[in-house]
Amino acid sequence: MTALPDPDRSRVVLVGASRFAQLAELPAVIANIAVLQEILTSEEVWGLPSDHCTVVRDPHGPRAVSQAVKQAAREATDTLFFYYAGHGLIDPGTGELYLALHDSHVQEVYDSAVPYEWIRRPFQTSRAVRRVVVLDCCYSGRMLGAMSEGLGLAEIDGTYLLAAAAENALALGPPGDRHTAFTGELVALLDRGVPGAGELLTLNEIYERMRSSLRAAERPEPQCRDRNSLGAVPFVPNPAYEPTADAAEEAPESRMRRFVADMAHELRTPLTAITAVTEVLEEKVDQLDPVIRPAVGMVTAESRRLHDLVEDMLELARFDAGTAKLLTEEVDIAKEVAACLKAHEWTDLVTLDAPRPIRAQVDPRRLDVILAELIGNALRHGGVPVTVSLTSRPAELLIEVSDSGSGIPKSTLPYIFNRFVKADSRRPRSEGSGLGLSIAQESAHLMGGDIRAANRAEGGAMFTLHLPFQRHDNQASEAILK
Repeated sequence: MTALPDPDRSRVVLVGASRFAQLAELPAVIANIAVLQEILTSEEVWGLPSDHCTVVRDPHGPRAVSQAVKQAAREATDTLFFYYAGHGLIDPGTGELYLALHDSHVQEVYDSAVPYEWIRRPFQTSRAVRRVVVLDCCYSGRMLGAMSEGLGLAEIDGTYLLAAAAENALALGPPGDRHTAFTGELVALLDRGVPGAGELLTLNEIYERMRSSLRAAERPEPQCRDRNSLGAVPFVPNPAYEPTADAAEEAPESRMRRFVADMAHELRTPLTAITAVTEVLEEKVDQLDPVIRPAVGMVTAESRRLHDLVEDMLELARFDAGTAKLLTEEVDIAKEVAACLKAHEWTDLVTLDAPRPIRAQVDPRRLDVILAELIGNALRHGGVPVTVSLTSRPAELLIEVSDSGSGIPKSTLPYIFNRFVKADSRRPRSEGSGLGLSIAQESAHLMGGDIRAANRAEGGAMFTLHLPFQRHDNQASEAILK
C-alpha cells in the first residue's frame, strides 16, 4: 500500500457523546466531530464523499453505534476508520473497555454503554486493507491488547490503533477549550500539516508529532499500536509541505494567494466548531429566553455565512494550487438542471427549455455549483429562463441563464468573473461574497469550458456556459440538433 486511501472505497464512522444523564458533559466533543467530518471530506485530505462518512451524535443506545460500524465494515474495501470521543468506562467485573453513551452508568456499563468488543468484531471481518481505530476517551489504551485475551484487533494485519490515553489513565477535555486535548492536536496536524515533513504524512508521523506536542504541554500522552507497518504508509497529504524554491523569487501574486489559502485553513477549524455549537443552540432555541432568541438566530446565520466564505476561499486555493479534482461521468444534462432546481426549491421560479436526451460527460458536482451560482444570481434580478442546447461547429453544450434586471454595469462587465467583484456595489452586505462567479468560472475551465457574460438588448443579463461535447452516437446527436 503506497497510495493514499481511495475515498470511493473507504468508510468513516465518527461517534461523539457529549451529553450524559449520569456523567459529566463534554461540550468540546461537538466541535471534535464537526471538524473531523469537515477535514476528512475536504479535498485537501481525502475528498471522502459525504455519504461515506457516517456521523453518530449523542446516540442514546449502543445499537445505533454498532449498526453504523457494521455497515461501514461491510462496505469498506480500502480504509475503514472509526473515531469515538466521549467518556471511556471500565466494567467493574471484567475490566473491559466500554464507550459511554447518554444513559451510561459507571456501575452498570454492560447494558448501557458500547463494549469495545462490538467495534473490534466487524473490523476483524471487514475486507478493508487498512483499519484505523481512534479513541479519545479515558482508559482508551486498553484497546491496544494489554488487558485482553486471545486475538485482539491489534494483532490483525493492516490495523492501526490510536488511543488518547494509557490503559489506566484519564483523557483530558480542558474546560473552555474548543476541542479535547487529544483531538485538538489531531485536528491541527490534519488541517495544518507538519512543517519540514514530506509531501505525504504517515500515521506514525502524526502520532509522533502528537505525542511530542502533548507531552510538552504536560497533557496525557497518546498510545498507538501498529500491525504490519500500516503506520509507515502514506495516509494523508501534508498541507504544510512546500517544494524547495527560492521564496524571494516568488511572485507577489503567488505570495498573496498563499496567504489567502493559509488564512482560510486557519479559519476553517474554529469556524466549523462555532457553526456546530450554534446549530445545537438553534435546535434548542424554543427553550431559550425570548430576549436572546434573535441574537442566537443572528449568530447562527452569520457563522454559516462566514463558514461558506471560508469554504469558497479554500476552493479557490485548490484551483490556484492545481489540486482541484475532476470526477466526470456521463449524465443527462436536463435531469441535472432539474435536480439543481428541485434541490434549491426553484422549480416554480424558473422556466427550463431543455430537449431530451442530451447526455454529456461532465463533473456533476461542479456543474451543480455553476448552475446554483448562475441561477441564484439571476433570481435576484427577476425571472429566469434557462435554456439547454447543442451546437455543431464547434461541438458544444450550451446552458444559458437570463434575467430581467438592469443588466451588468459596463464598467464591471470585463471584470465580472474576478474575485470579490460584485455587480451591485451598492449592496455590500448582499448574500454573495464576490467569489461565486470566480468559482463557477474556474469549475467551467476545469471541465474544458468557459462562462461568458453579456447584457441583452431587451434588458437584463445573460450568462452562457460553454462545455465541450463529445458525441458517442452521431445519429442521436444529429436528431437532437434538428
